[in-house]
Amino acid sequence: MTRALLRAATVLAAALLATTVMAGSAAASPISQRFSVPSGDNCTYGYTEGVLEWRSTAPTSAVRLTGVVVVDRPSANEPIACRDDRRYTIASYVAYAGERPIDRAAQRVDNGVLRFDFVLGSNASAVGIDRVVIQVCRMSLDRPSTVPDYCGREYTFRPTSIGPNGL
Repeated sequence: MTRALLRAATVLAAALLATTVMAGSAAASPISQRFSVPSGDNCTYGYTEGVLEWRSTAPTSAVRLTGVVVVDRPSANEPIACRDDRRYTIASYVAYAGERPIDRAAQRVDNGVLRFDFVLGSNASAVGIDRVVIQVCRMSLDRPSTVPDYCGREYTFRPTSIGPNGL
């Protein structure tokens, strides 16, 4: 009887130790991934760049976008000579779980710089985020419309595509 009790206690201790180790690795620091997405035109009138901070490896429940700048040229003190094209920039950020969009955000700027910090998937129902798709579009100031004049291509970011240097 004592031998069986000792064996059960050993198995229980091993299970608790394994659970603690797994919980500690699940709470490891977030995975940071840089991004830079252009509007796709010759002067790069608009672009967004910054860092995706994945809360864990995919699938995850939230992705934070921090230290990000959306630029629409021309902006003050900029060395690139782009004429004002009478358009503004909209950068869109969409988190997906499989084929289903889970959360989205958009940032708009006209001839300036906008810093932002937000979390995709911050609501309680968002689970299973496996990628974030970012696209930059240009919209006319002169012709109000819900359809962009043009967009750069979509860029897809997954935490599994991060290289050894976190890039």
